[in-house]
Amino acid sequence: MSETAPGPTAPAAPQPQAPANGNLRSLAMICYVLFLVAWVNGITALIGVIIAYVKRGDAAGTVWQSHFRNLIVVFWVTLAVFILGLATWPIALGALFAYDFTGPWPAAAGLPLLFGLLVFPAFAIWFLYRMIRGLLRADRKSTRLNSSHT
Repeated sequence: MSETAPGPTAPAAPQPQAPANGNLRSLAMICYVLFLVAWVNGITALIGVIIAYVKRGDAAGTVWQSHFRNLIVVFWVTLAVFILGLATWPIALGALFAYDFTGPWPAAAGLPLLFGLLVFPAFAIWFLYRMIRGLLRADRKSTRLNSSHT
């Protein structure tokens, strides 16, 4: 019985998870930027949330799952705040049109002012915090991932 020496071993195939993580990282960061740009144009958040919904299944079980979940939550909260803000205007205008100038100023007329001075600034701080924190954490995670694969 003769033994043959094993031949040269093939190099290990690259792990498929590293490129997928890099792709998910890029998509998460793009979504964060799209959400931030939505403060100017209003529509890019819709593109970002569609990407987040499409990729959340691919991100299941990875560090990027929480990023896509965060983006989805921020989108729906933003939409709710936007709708509530818009809803205050018809109420205020209706109160002003119904005002007969004989009594005290209608309290409902101050709803947009209340929303604009209290609710919107608090929401804006929350939104910016979630977006900036997400971007920073995505960048930090990518740094850790890149250093562990080199």
